[in-house]
Amino acid sequence: MPTSVTVLLGDEVAATLDRYIAAERPGHSRAEVMAEIAARWARAQRPDASGTPDEGLRPDELNASNDS
Repeated sequence: MPTSVTVLLGDEVAATLDRYIAAERPGHSRAEVMAEIAARWARAQRPDASGTPDEGLRPDELNASNDS
């Protein structure tokens, strides 16, 4: 079951959210769009599918060919 959360937005943020809804998500409520935004953020916080975080290359694996 979803958890209810109350969020207080400043006037500028609320106006920006309303413009986004009008342009990208017409017919959706602020609550629906905020829930979508939070869900996208939460998914982005998860480690990759293998369950292990990407730690990059080990020092002994570094060389000029992988400089960027």
